[in-house]
Amino acid sequence: MKLKDIAHFSNVDDLPSIVLESEISGIQIDVNKIKQGDVFLLLKDDENAQFKMQQALKNGAKFVLAANDYGLKDCYAIRNPRRAFAIMEKKLHHNACDKMKIIAVTGTNGKTTTTNLIYDILKGAGKKVGLIGTLGAKVDGEFEDTGFTTPDPDILHGLFEKMYDQGVEYVVMEASAHALALEKMEGIKFAVAVLTNITQDHLDFFETMENYEKAKYKLFSLSRARFGVVCADGVNMSKFMKYCQIPVSSYGINSPSDVFAIDIKQNLEGCEFICNCNDEVMIVKSSFTGEFNVQNILAAISCASALGIDKNVIVREIKYAPPVEGRFNVISQNDIKVIIDFAHTPDGLEKIIKNVKSLTNGRVITVFGCGGNRDAKKRPVMGKIATLLSDYCVFTSDNPRFEQPLSIIKDIEAGAVNQNYIVEPNRSVAIKRALDEAKGGDSVIIAGKGAEKYQEIGGEKHPYDDYSEVYNYFREHLQVLEGVKQSEFKR
Repeated sequence: MKLKDIAHFSNVDDLPSIVLESEISGIQIDVNKIKQGDVFLLLKDDENAQFKMQQALKNGAKFVLAANDYGLKDCYAIRNPRRAFAIMEKKLHHNACDKMKIIAVTGTNGKTTTTNLIYDILKGAGKKVGLIGTLGAKVDGEFEDTGFTTPDPDILHGLFEKMYDQGVEYVVMEASAHALALEKMEGIKFAVAVLTNITQDHLDFFETMENYEKAKYKLFSLSRARFGVVCADGVNMSKFMKYCQIPVSSYGINSPSDVFAIDIKQNLEGCEFICNCNDEVMIVKSSFTGEFNVQNILAAISCASALGIDKNVIVREIKYAPPVEGRFNVISQNDIKVIIDFAHTPDGLEKIIKNVKSLTNGRVITVFGCGGNRDAKKRPVMGKIATLLSDYCVFTSDNPRFEQPLSIIKDIEAGAVNQNYIVEPNRSVAIKRALDEAKGGDSVIIAGKGAEKYQEIGGEKHPYDDYSEVYNYFREHLQVLEGVKQSEFKR
């Protein structure tokens, strides 16, 4: 393979012909993974750039492409290395993404549930479907860990090619704001783009909400998608429409929308409502609960409808869609409900506490922490929400990474408006203390980690999951789980 066959950057003609005609083995962005004959593509021009470029050449790279060549031998300057990486990987993988219909779901919250619902509907309609997101990649029930909500272009296009070779017609994927900002998905034209909501998160990276919003809005340009679906309850529609360049369908509960729900009935076992989808009426039943899940279901209905799926298929598949691991999973025990959820943003935490509170006869007990080395501004906000809306809270550790758990918890405590909380940095112990506190009729929310099977501490991922902690607690107390098979906890 010659570089000229995959090269895609605006100043390609500035490169010497000897470089463009060179036979290369592949593209690498990790200097430690260089193989003889590879091209090293430096994505970030920082203080370590020259060292990495020289190291890549020592490791066997044929030459280096970067934003700045620094006058180094066999190093060449190109414009926008991140965009170049995405499109070169697309070409390396035979443009497989162009041969399938790809649906992208972005938003602060709800991406995983919405993509899984769309996946289930399409699969129930007899389509061959692939899924890519926070929980990994899936085709025909087989999972593959990808490491990111939206994988890097080399992994992403590798998945596309693998899926296409297996006969996949549709791919449903999560599109993170980081991936949009870092141009990981350049060159992909989505059949449908979905926006669930925009609330505070990732300000450690984006610095302002305006930057964060603009990253999400990028998905709705003419070059990136053919049709849009947006939650009228979840975004500022007037601002969104200033950026949106494509035909769009709206959905919601509280705002005028093309697709909307009325007469919503729900409990901790599920929900039922009447849906008007572009003047077609359907009665929707689901094992998913919470107003936010009604919105996620509306998003899936809107998307499936835009793709031409029969409404009877949509209703059937929503009714029988399996729970999404780590998203409002309910465990019942002796009139105590335990809800495990990924809620890790102020908006997500507020919504789950309010929904559980509205469906609980007793008290609501909330266990949560915040991730280390991430948006610290949201910590006191979440402390305020938890103590204001819950009857009792346990502040604990999430993924502390390179921060001290007690330091993170101190930030959370700064926002507390009531003294209805205790501090327990050991997450396992924190869950036990919350369950000890619970009485019949109470609900215990364990938020922040959801389906994660680890705690990230000091750069290492230690085996851990909230489900096992709950199961072990009940087992140690010699009580029988109601409606939950033991096998469900063996993850």
